[in-house]
Amino acid sequence: MNFLLISPPGWGKTTAACSGRLPAMLVDVDCKAAEMNNLKLLINKGDVVIYPIKERMVQDRLSDRAKNPAKPPQKMPEGYLHTVDLLNDVLDGNPEYDPFKTVILDSATRMKEHMIKLLVYHRGQGAFGKKKEDDMNWPSWGSYLANMVELFDAMKDLQKDFICTVHQKTIEKTTTTMVGTQVIESTEIIGYKPMVDGQFRDQLAGYFNEVYYMDAKTTGGSPTYRFRTRGTKYDARTSLPLDEFEKASIEHVLRKGGVW
Repeated sequence: MNFLLISPPGWGKTTAACSGRLPAMLVDVDCKAAEMNNLKLLINKGDVVIYPIKERMVQDRLSDRAKNPAKPPQKMPEGYLHTVDLLNDVLDGNPEYDPFKTVILDSATRMKEHMIKLLVYHRGQGAFGKKKEDDMNWPSWGSYLANMVELFDAMKDLQKDFICTVHQKTIEKTTTTMVGTQVIESTEIIGYKPMVDGQFRDQLAGYFNEVYYMDAKTTGGSPTYRFRTRGTKYDARTSLPLDEFEKASIEHVLRKGGVW
């Protein structure tokens, strides 16, 4: 099965992603899992093996980037390439990855940032042709969309559990009304979406069987995190016989759903 876990940063997505069938390989695009105390036991036992994506967003000197902010990077950013090569090796049946029952991508938001830097580099190399006058989308965001579609469409063929995390974007609507001579603005939250760009924000969830938002329930002191499996403002959904809120554990929902 495959799962998409969505929440603001620090709400337990990575920990929950590591709660499924083990051993798991964690493609750590965020480069933080190795320092997480609550994962150390799993890492030390070999139940979670981290594959960090250590490449910088840009390989140019930062002072050069500061001096030339309007210019594209001079060296090809390789973070996105490293990420998709790893996933492709798993899909292609590289025996190194045979022992793993679960593949975790943490996170799609950071991976998207690496991809955009790569597209900006390609633009500077002329890979998108000459910029058309008044074309605000150049290099075409169609290239971004195509890359994301190709990646997540391919991952549907993975013969292992696939768990992807992504940060949450709050969608707001601002309404302006007149009260006498005063202009009053009110803001309403109309939805919560994955933090990716363009049309893919509405499409990403469609590539997953299970889509859960991380929910924080505070009782006394520390919050307790749980999965939200449905809700009108969310993309959340499940094909399993689950309640609206469930323990934030992949093992728990698989066992409750009768597929463990």
